[in-house]
Amino acid sequence: MTYFETIKKLAANIPAELVDFSQERTPANAPTQASSNFITNKEQGDWAEHLIMQAINDASHNYIAVHYGKNDDLVAGDTGFDAFYQEFQDELDTIGKRPDLLIFKKADFRDDLGFDISKIPHHKIDDYVKKSHSWHRSKVKRFSY
Repeated sequence: MTYFETIKKLAANIPAELVDFSQERTPANAPTQASSNFITNKEQGDWAEHLIMQAINDASHNYIAVHYGKNDDLVAGDTGFDAFYQEFQDELDTIGKRPDLLIFKKADFRDDLGFDISKIPHHKIDDYVKKSHSWHRSKVKRFSY
């Protein structure tokens, strides 16, 4: 089952009492500053993501990891953050949060798009993204390198 199919199946089973997807989301205001704790956590997350991606791409004979989720270095207070934040909110309304990494079979990997598709508009890579495989901890033991 692809990532897209997995998410669609999970979303269909969410009770409306918990999240009613038919209701319009209330727009959020962009934060005006980032705390040092947020910046530290972001840096650690970016480091871990890079480490996992590198490990998969260096060790696997069958799969390739690709950056997909937003990984810009902008934080609240930086020039251009407000536009970035609004673009991110618009994306959340249309496709939800992108996972940080996608895993593709080597045969499905597109050299022309490379290892970072995070800045490509979703509508341009929708069919490609649907070829990815979801990555769950429960599958790690069964993952064939």
